Amino acid sequence: MARPNRNMIVTIAGILAAALLAGCGTTASIESREDFANHASTGTVIFGKFRLIRNGTEANVGNSLFGTTVLIQVDNDRPEHSIVGKVGDDGEFAWALEPGNYVISSIAFDNRGERQETDAHLAFTVSGDHKAVYIGTITLEASLDSGYYGTNGSVDDFQISNDCGSECQARLQALGLSTNDMTVSLMQEQYQLARTN
Repeated sequence: MARPNRNMIVTIAGILAAALLAGCGTTASIESREDFANHASTGTVIFGKFRLIRNGTEANVGNSLFGTTVLIQVDNDRPEHSIVGKVGDDGEFAWALEPGNYVISSIAFDNRGERQETDAHLAFTVSGDHKAVYIGTITLEASLDSGYYGTNGSVDDFQISNDCGSECQARLQALGLSTNDMTVSLMQEQYQLARTN
């Protein structure tokens, strides 16, 4: 089920970076046992994956020279718990969050030197009962074209999928955790604009 096209907000990288970072800190992904040990006291680790399908082709998401850099705005009703989360290599992310209800409100990514940002309304809950919470894989399909005034773009589809069966074990092992330390809390589209597989 395709959802209606949603125009993207296209801005110069510096302007968007300032807007994204206003009021909350940028947090790096937690990738290793050492990272987990350093952040364990600040909350529960939530993890998942982000995929970008740009004009029908999957983008290389990550921080490499040819990778697409992605930032995800994660909001909470307590502003001090809101973050801008960095997405790591292969689209994987893991961040430490305090227990509570959260919403991924926007996703920003690079496209030909310009920063693209689209609204998202993906809600999830972080329980304090487990050390780790898997929230799913976000797949964003976008059509982007260079126009006279910059990039024209639209979101063609959002999908949320549960890929824990193929991804959770390796991620937990890298963090030094077991399946007993984890629970699943898949993101849900607040406005019925995403589909869940």
